Amino acid sequence: MLAPVLIWAIITGLPVVHRAVVFAVILAALVAAPALLWPPTTDYGTTKVTGFFLFTVPTAVAVMLIRGRRDLTTWAKVWVVGGCLLAILALAGGVDPQGRATGGDGASNPIWLARAIGSPVVALLWLTYRRAVSRWLALVAAALLGAGLWATGSRGPVVALVIAALVVITLASPLARVGRAALVALAATVGLYFTVVSEWVPAASRLGAALYDPRGEIEASQRIELAQPTIDLIREHPFGVGFGNWPEHVTILLYRYPHNLFLEVFAEAGWIPGAVLVALLVWVVVRLWSSARVEPAAVLALALLAFETMCVSVSGDLNARTFFFVLALGYAVSYWPAATSTRGRTAELTPSWSAESPEVQSARYRRSPTESSAR
Repeated sequence: MLAPVLIWAIITGLPVVHRAVVFAVILAALVAAPALLWPPTTDYGTTKVTGFFLFTVPTAVAVMLIRGRRDLTTWAKVWVVGGCLLAILALAGGVDPQGRATGGDGASNPIWLARAIGSPVVALLWLTYRRAVSRWLALVAAALLGAGLWATGSRGPVVALVIAALVVITLASPLARVGRAALVALAATVGLYFTVVSEWVPAASRLGAALYDPRGEIEASQRIELAQPTIDLIREHPFGVGFGNWPEHVTILLYRYPHNLFLEVFAEAGWIPGAVLVALLVWVVVRLWSSARVEPAAVLALALLAFETMCVSVSGDLNARTFFFVLALGYAVSYWPAATSTRGRTAELTPSWSAESPEVQSARYRRSPTESSAR
């Protein structure tokens, strides 16, 4: 369904190549180069690389369909609705042996379900600050999404959500950011302490165990057992071991990837692709942070990117499609202020990604007294 839409959008006359397309080409080259030099030798590796080009790259290209703030707002609302539906399935659907929600048919991964519910919460918070939804509707949606996220029992997305929420709250107003950030951090600390002391979260639950004994829970989750041998593997093989070959070098039962996107790229593709991926992420984050002063859409893109980066750092692989979509979105959105502030020919050549508010449009066409008298 996506392919003909994208092809039609390109054929119907884009004045310039959309930045999302350029960014997707960079991502494709990031994987294509090591995959061609060291072709996958396992079915798992072949499936991983094939899925990246057939699903992950087109998902990043789909950012070109979001061409302005209005499109982004509509997309955020649709994503919130989708998250609410997933929350209902999490509450009413099946559970795994540990009692964690797995969706309507009981076949989904609780972590994936939690990530799909958590990111709409970020979008909902941004929409609320933008006054794009009513407060009562936002409260109902937030309660539903929170209940669905709690039902999954996943801790990584909860931590990621807290970080993303701090980004939105801190950057939502361009004034007094430092004071607001300090106030939010203090409130979050006090709230977390109050939650633990009041024992609202049972110590026997996964989240409660993480609050009472975070180090023990990290060790129990086997993330350290996955990360340490992967780091050793990266040191021994600077050019990577090939996509899908991580399990052959790090023999850990039940796992086929290190549950960390960045470690996976460094280990299987090599130091250069890994460094390029990290550099792209840092570059986009810096651009979004700077753009957030004048472009509200950059706040949402930065918050979503913070959420997804945290998620793929604790449970993500090469085909983390939402992460690459948000990364491409952040890259495109970071250029919106530059596109809206330019005049003349430059502004005329960039309608595919420009997004102007009514205030910017009125300021552009408003003549100064000198100009009016000259005319």
